[in-house]
Amino acid sequence: MDPIVYVSLGAALAAGLAGAASAFGVGIAGAAAAGVVAEDERNFKNALILEGLPMTQSIYGLITLFLILMVSGILGGGFKFTDPSNMDNIVKSAILLGAGLVVGLTGLSAIPQGIIASAGIGAVAKNPKTFTQGIIFAAMAETMAIFGLVGALIMIVTGVGF
Repeated sequence: MDPIVYVSLGAALAAGLAGAASAFGVGIAGAAAAGVVAEDERNFKNALILEGLPMTQSIYGLITLFLILMVSGILGGGFKFTDPSNMDNIVKSAILLGAGLVVGLTGLSAIPQGIIASAGIGAVAKNPKTFTQGIIFAAMAETMAIFGLVGALIMIVTGVGF
């Protein structure tokens, strides 16, 4: 397979999976936010902050997409791994595919994060003192996405370089 296919697929998986998961997570939390704000408009600020937490996975996916496109030369120049018969090009392209896949799959944590944030929104509506706890609970799901981003950065830097 042509190396550009691996690289393009890695970039697409990073941004696509993480972005789709963020959309689901924000949607889940947004439904809860709309309900509690309808009951009491003073819940808007806390609900908005909690609703936005699952959006960060899409940022990790976008960062990874840009890194993959920059490192491969697709963005800002010419594709660096043009010779598909060169095994080094295939390996580097596969590493970039793997980096994108890691971020995309760990970005799926935005869905459970949206569920957790949704519960936090409901809790804050009943007791505003639980806001910090709600953020901490939702941040636990975020940890997997951060691990994925760090892993992808290590793969890109050590496997392909800048």
